[in-house]
Amino acid sequence: LTPFPSPHISLSPSLPLLPSTMAELSETYACVPSTERGRGILIAGDAKSNRIIYCNGRSVMIRSLDNPQNVEVYGEHAYPVTIARFSPNAEWIASADVSGVVRIWGTRNEFVLKNEFKVLSGRIDDLQWSTDMTRIVASGDGKGKSFVRAFM
Repeated sequence: LTPFPSPHISLSPSLPLLPSTMAELSETYACVPSTERGRGILIAGDAKSNRIIYCNGRSVMIRSLDNPQNVEVYGEHAYPVTIARFSPNAEWIASADVSGVVRIWGTRNEFVLKNEFKVLSGRIDDLQWSTDMTRIVASGDGKGKSFVRAFM
């Protein structure tokens, strides 16, 4: 933050004029992955584009390793996001949340939503694309149902 002077300000005619200082924003950095006691931080990457992806709250962060200030944020989940993974060709991203929903969305054209699936009745802890991109496997809390499910 770089301070710059502003005009003198007085809130009352009886108070003397005092100089005030405002701050100018010079750089912005993305938030770090959120943490939860007893759970690991899941960070995925794409070697072709040299990007990493991680979750924080209801948002998914896509960061460039070449330029860390270059960040894209996907914030369309209704519940806190638990995991996000690039597809094998890096054209799509699958992200899952605590409600058991998996959203598949594009990495280009303003994150166009391809599909949304209600996979489990509880939190999804991890997911993985098949190499031919025809299936996704999700695992997590099924609340009495399957703890692992393949879909698409």
